[in-house]
Amino acid sequence: MSLESGTNEYSIDKSIHFTYKSNPDMQSLCQGDILNPTEELMEVLKTVHPYFLNKQYKYFMVLSQSCDLVRRNGKKCKTPYITLAAVKDYTEFLKKVLLNGKYAEEVKGLLLMDEKNRDRAYQLVERVYNNTEPEYFFLYKEEALDFQESMVAYLKVSIALKSDEHYEKCLKAKKMELSDEFKAKLGWLVGNMYSRVGTTDWDSIMSAQTKRNMLDQDLNSMCIIGSREQLKELKKHYLQQTESALDHESAVGFISDIHIKNKYETVMEIIEETIQTSSRKIPPEEKAMLLKMIRSRSKLKALIT
Repeated sequence: MSLESGTNEYSIDKSIHFTYKSNPDMQSLCQGDILNPTEELMEVLKTVHPYFLNKQYKYFMVLSQSCDLVRRNGKKCKTPYITLAAVKDYTEFLKKVLLNGKYAEEVKGLLLMDEKNRDRAYQLVERVYNNTEPEYFFLYKEEALDFQESMVAYLKVSIALKSDEHYEKCLKAKKMELSDEFKAKLGWLVGNMYSRVGTTDWDSIMSAQTKRNMLDQDLNSMCIIGSREQLKELKKHYLQQTESALDHESAVGFISDIHIKNKYETVMEIIEETIQTSSRKIPPEEKAMLLKMIRSRSKLKALIT
């Protein structure tokens, strides 16, 4: 399931997303460059790091500092090694962090989230988008650069290639370049600095509500969100009785039809049962009037809810 296939799209009012340079320098490598998994680069990995041939690694990101990658007057660059971080699909990343952080649970291929965890999950997604979540670097999709799906660079999942042997191969694989401010943000994350690097953020290009809708869409596309009671009913009456895997849309529709009594409704049900089963000497009309009077007490409802 891809989060990019939702009906709501959020376009950025710029030709290129603020994370990237519209005119990258294709003659040199820079920190933050996104590299395609070209045949030439994959041949290198096959020899030195075969684990990184796995299809889960969609791209690679250069982590070495730009100043160490400069080749002056035809000489070799300063750094003996070029460090590359693995870049994976954002959808798979989000699923993993939601499960590992116990924001949600997986049942028959669906992610179920207690609505009490929604705010915490939203804050997590917001940190990822703002690149303030340690060990990761978020890369928003950009169609103009043929970057169709959002990705996440895993900064701790990295490899080192000898620069004197593989610089040109990495350069030929270069796809995109980060803007200068986001190179600084990446340097801050990689260097584990404690001072915040100021960068353009999402609040500067869209309203708070639009951003909220965008991040909520990520969560709603990934998870079935409901109260604990609704999720319990979903698993009891729907999931456990179905042999085949359920689709996300059907599960969302089912859970939206599950009505869970709130505290006030539960209390009133107990009160009504108590009155109705009380002394038979009390006429039914008086019992009905008493119930009506209790229900009309707005203060009682306010106290219970």
